[in-house]
Amino acid sequence: MNTAMAPGQLQAQVSPADMMIAEMKGMADCFARMTASCYGKCIVGVKEEKLSVGEMSCVDRCVNKYFDVHQRVATELQSQQATMSATSE
Repeated sequence: MNTAMAPGQLQAQVSPADMMIAEMKGMADCFARMTASCYGKCIVGVKEEKLSVGEMSCVDRCVNKYFDVHQRVATELQSQQATMSATSE
């Protein structure tokens, strides 16, 4: 008996709640990576309770770049997935 499923069949069995949980975990992971990366690049040492102007500027640029790249990668993956599903039908 062959229990292998086509990719479309597997996706049909995933509940919307499971998809939402996976999306939340993905966003939490993205946020944690972005925080660690931007903090490491922009905050050299904690000397005051507030960020300096340079630190704020660096963090702002870093976060914007991180989200831009994340969005581009997501768009590219979606287009590749659409192409693959169109060619498999």
